[in-house]
This record gives sequence, structure tokens and C-alpha cells, in this order.
Amino acid sequence: MMADPVGQTLFTVVAPLRPGTQGDVRDMLAALGYLGTEPPGGPFGFEEAAMLHFASVFLYDDPVDGWFLVFESNIDGAVEPYLDRLLAIAAARDGGAFLLRLYGHCRGVAAGDLPGLKRHMLDHVQHPQAAFVSAVGLTRDRIRQDAAVYRVVDETLGSGGVPLPADQAQAAVLRALEHDRETAGVWSVADDAGPGALEKIRTVGGLVANVIGFVVLAVVNLLRERTAPEDSLRSDFDMVRTQRQYEDILPTNHMVSIVHLHTDRGRQWAKRCAFGVLRGLVTLFFRHGKLGKIETIHFAHWAILNGGRRLLFVSNFGGSWSSYLDDFTLKASEGLTVAWAHGIGFPRSWFMVRGGAAKGPEFIDWARRSMVPTPVWYKAYPDLSAKIINRNRKLRHALADAKAGRGTTAWLELV
Repeated sequence: MMADPVGQTLFTVVAPLRPGTQGDVRDMLAALGYLGTEPPGGPFGFEEAAMLHFASVFLYDDPVDGWFLVFESNIDGAVEPYLDRLLAIAAARDGGAFLLRLYGHCRGVAAGDLPGLKRHMLDHVQHPQAAFVSAVGLTRDRIRQDAAVYRVVDETLGSGGVPLPADQAQAAVLRALEHDRETAGVWSVADDAGPGALEKIRTVGGLVANVIGFVVLAVVNLLRERTAPEDSLRSDFDMVRTQRQYEDILPTNHMVSIVHLHTDRGRQWAKRCAFGVLRGLVTLFFRHGKLGKIETIHFAHWAILNGGRRLLFVSNFGGSWSSYLDDFTLKASEGLTVAWAHGIGFPRSWFMVRGGAAKGPEFIDWARRSMVPTPVWYKAYPDLSAKIINRNRKLRHALADAKAGRGTTAWLELV
């Protein structure tokens, strides 16, 4: 399971559709109106699932296996209790009719049976090969509480009149936090601890082993890598227009990419070592709100599907799609090349690290064409960027120190 040590889990349910039903499923999803937020009475009931950060539902096709329905979620805790909660919400809303009708298009789902649907979904859970979480250790409710802390601070300091000296401002803020309905009694509770010493030792050991395997396989695969055909096509206008109807609805956007992979054994092994390297680096070094120099990503993960033929990438990020890909090509091209090298048509790279995603226009056209529309997408805190979430956490930590008699009034710089 790809779970953060404090309990965040990223996963997908990848369910095969019965032949010829993809049009009906697409129409069902497109009619719902989930574009970052949940419409009133929406059948999924995401807002009532207190452990959910992000969710999406979309379709993709495989030339061998046919069409698939994908249900993706970023949650606090384990998969089964989350599915139990969603199915209980569905049962209360419409007896589960919508979900049963939706998944009735999938192979192997018993009609009219929510327990059977749960078993089917659990049987088709896919955990990612590598993932990034910006707000490590923050539950959905903690993120909302931190936003309330900032609101209370802003209201207290911005109430007008003569500005207070720093120590008096701090005292006024602490009093206000203890009396506000959203923050009283919960705002200063400490975060869960990060990974322990044993977890770090295991991660380092896995990272070293994967680095060695990656280096060896990168050399072995170099000739194939350098002679693989590149895809120099531009993005199709109609496809881009379809994508844009689901983009820039909120300050945060959602990306789904489905890439065809080379399937020879050497490159398959190299790909798994590459994700092992990324997994170790994220666990050890990228736990403080940023992926390298990029501060806009909430969640991102890669999963290998269809017997190693397809690579799924899902990301929730701040800003426009074009600025997101520009950030990647300028600030993290090596990491993207490690992840996507050996994708069919990927811009040519060296040793799965250099080149590739650094070839900006070619990579962006290739990535755009790999995308599929996301007709259902939900974000539990639609107005909060990844950068703001981490700012709010720093503010809460500083105020908790002040409450305990530690620290200074330097937290005022955060507001």
C-alpha cells in the first residue's frame, strides 16, 4: 500500500468495462457536474466522507484489454473503511442506485448488491509505484482547521484601529483562537510524528538497492533508449478543446495521463527500479510541502497498469496546466524523465535522466496528448493552494509554540 507513515493513502480502483458500454458511462459521468466541487445532492457523497482530500472518476482504453472505469482517491487512513463510508452514504441517498448502475457496466459486478460492489472494488484496487504528498501528515479536517486558524488571526489583526504591539497582538490572537467555534479546543493539537528510525533505515536500504539496479539497467538499456522512435506530433486541437472544458474551473487543476510503455523485460525492470528510487527520495527528502523547487502540487502518483503496458499518472496541482508543465520542465525535468522514460514516443533521453522532459515543447506536446478528460473531480478544500496549506501549518505551529511559552512573535511575518 502507498500510504504515508501518518496514514495518507493514494489509490485507484481500475475496473474493466463490458464491451460497448463506454459511451453510456461517459454520458453518466459528464452529466453530474463535479468540476472540483460536489453539486448539491451529488450521488457520490464525497463531502460527507470526512477522510477524503481529492477524488476523480474517468475512463481510458487499452488496445488489448478494452475500456476501464477508474475511481481515484487521496484519503486519510485505509481503503476499506473509506469504501464502507462511501457505500453507506450512497445507500442513504438513493439506495446505492447510481453507483450500482454505474458499476453495472463493469465486468463481474452483481446487479443490485452493494456488498458485492464493495468486493469488486477491493479486488480492483491499484496502489501506485511512487507518489508525492504535499501536506504530509495533515488530515482533511486538520487542513480545514488550519485555514480557520488563519481566518481567526486575520480577523483579529485586521479589525481596525491602532495596530497593537506584537506581544499584545499575540495575546489577542491566542484568546480569539480559544473562543472561535471552529478552532476552540482543537487548533493547538500536535501533528502526528513522521517516519521513525526503523522506517528510515528500511527506506534508505531500498533506495540504495534501487539506485544500483537503476544504474545497471540504464546502461543495459541505453541502446534501446537512444534508438526508440520519438513522437513529434502536435496535440490534436479537438482533444485540447475537450480537455479545456474541465480545466481552470478552480485555482487548482487535475491531470490524468495514460502512457503506453515499452514492454521488453529490460525496460520494465528499469522502470520499476526508477519508481523505487523516486519512492525513496520522496519519503526521505520531499516531506515539507515542495517537490524539489515546485510548491504547487497537492498529490501526484504513478501506477503501472494492464500487465505493464500502460502507465497512469494522476496529479492535483495549483495554477494552469501549461504553467504546471513549464515548472516541471524547468525545475524537475530529471525526475520526470526518470518516471516517464521508456514511455512510447517520449522525447529521447540519456540513461533515463538527461534530456527527455527537458525538451520543453516536445515533452509538453507528448504529455498533452497522453491526457484523458476527468468528468468527475472533487477537492475537499477548493480555495486552498498547496502553498497556502503549508503556510497555514507553519502559522499554527508557531502559535502553538507561543501558547506553550516557546518561540517569538515572528509568526506575524506569516500574515
